[in-house]
Amino acid sequence: MITFYLSLVAVGAAGVVVIREVAAARAKQRAALRPVRVRVTDRGTERQARRR
Repeated sequence: MITFYLSLVAVGAAGVVVIREVAAARAKQRAALRPVRVRVTDRGTERQARRR
């Protein structure tokens, strides 16, 4: 009977590991899709161009 419970614990732990791996892969995908801000050297002209 104890082996049954131990096997349930092992299956649950494996499930947690799989879920964490999937979450980490999704986070990497989201980070890759996130737009990167481009640094502008001449900020004054950019602001003026937006206002027009």
